[in-house]
Amino acid sequence: IALTLAYNCIGQFNYASPESFIDSTLLTRSINDGIKLYSELRDNSSSGVEHSSVEDILVACSGRDNIIISSLKLFPNSPRQGVLSNSSSNQRMGLEALLTQCQMDSSESYTAVVITKTPETVLVILPTQSAASNSNAKFILIDSHPRPQQLAPHFPTGSYALFHPTLSSLVASLREIFPVTELGDGVPELMQMMYNSFDIYPFQLSRG
Repeated sequence: IALTLAYNCIGQFNYASPESFIDSTLLTRSINDGIKLYSELRDNSSSGVEHSSVEDILVACSGRDNIIISSLKLFPNSPRQGVLSNSSSNQRMGLEALLTQCQMDSSESYTAVVITKTPETVLVILPTQSAASNSNAKFILIDSHPRPQQLAPHFPTGSYALFHPTLSSLVASLREIFPVTELGDGVPELMQMMYNSFDIYPFQLSRG
């Protein structure tokens, strides 16, 4: 669903601002498109896996004539892996650092970034750094899952899109969905990193 959301968003960026087309209609269409895509892939798979990673879907669609996946161009050196941490000394691999790098690498007005950390997957929409200097630019969190106990004061009870004025405010929302897993002082550092690792997949519209 995050991939169909990405497709339905980035195809519009050259024609309209995100605020004008990211609405309940787009969310409903993207969810239905995602369910249809997943059903098609599951019916043609013998693995029986209920949940597919982004890589699984990209690979499964690579030999198919699928306009959604073929229209998405993944940034070089992706997926990009980060680590959630409450330590100020380890933020170079944190959410804000990696999303900032996506902005720097972008050549379009907006970039669609799928973020995954089992069992959660969300989509964020990032303006470029130059566009972000415009007070009207928005950082957007789009999620097909309800969060009735999170994201105050909204507490979304269904699929939703939250518009943020800054990257920092977007990251604050993401940290509610992807909290740091504290395992205690006696747990080896590598295991701490494994439990707190996340992947990001930055996409733009394919021009090929």
